[in-house]
Amino acid sequence: MPRYRLNYGDVREFEAQGVGEVVPILQERHCVGGGDDEHSFMRRAAMEMCEWNGKNYYFHSRSAFGESMIRNGLLEVID
Repeated sequence: MPRYRLNYGDVREFEAQGVGEVVPILQERHCVGGGDDEHSFMRRAAMEMCEWNGKNYYFHSRSAFGESMIRNGLLEVID
């Protein structure tokens, strides 16, 4: 199972079957909007990340969101 490193706010490592599993990891630790439905949460998080580093984030699916985070340096596969 791949191991990922999340570099958003603080650094956190986790194991997951796919990149899209970053969404519940983010959602459980997020201060604002953590109780939103998943799509609303991803939309809010994508806007925050875009404001934070000015890059594009796709949120039409969990995997698209995770791949955007990898492409923009907020998430990496470490193992």
